Amino acid sequence: MISELKNSEFYKGKDLLNEKGQVEVKAVIEGINPGRVFVDDICSPTTGLFG
Repeated sequence: MISELKNSEFYKGKDLLNEKGQVEVKAVIEGINPGRVFVDDICSPTTGLFG
């Protein structure tokens, strides 16, 4: 089941990012840019969609 994380839970998606990946997504996770994060498991995500 896909669930949306609250802003205060965005840190849970940090391990899903590629270190050489997109700066915009990192900014969303860190709360610098507005955005939304969807994950497959709120407690222990293995897949995410960042927007």
